[in-house]
Amino acid sequence: MKKIIAILGIVSASFAYTNCAMCHNGGMGVKLDKFPVSEIKEDLLDFKTGKKYHSMMTFVKNMSDKEIDEAAKKYGKKD
Repeated sequence: MKKIIAILGIVSASFAYTNCAMCHNGGMGVKLDKFPVSEIKEDLLDFKTGKKYHSMMTFVKNMSDKEIDEAAKKYGKKD
């Protein structure tokens, strides 16, 4: 059972970055389209490196810098 829970956690974390809107534009989290891309990217990098503590650390820790950049551009404020 512990293995199943661990696997589900890894799968959900790896899926989360491709569908940030699932939480952030679905009412559970802050709407990301109100923030500049640079701010989102900075926050994600801070969560990844542990500079900022937040539940997002779970989702961000396995993201590459490229994935962070892509997610910030996809969901950030459009100029």
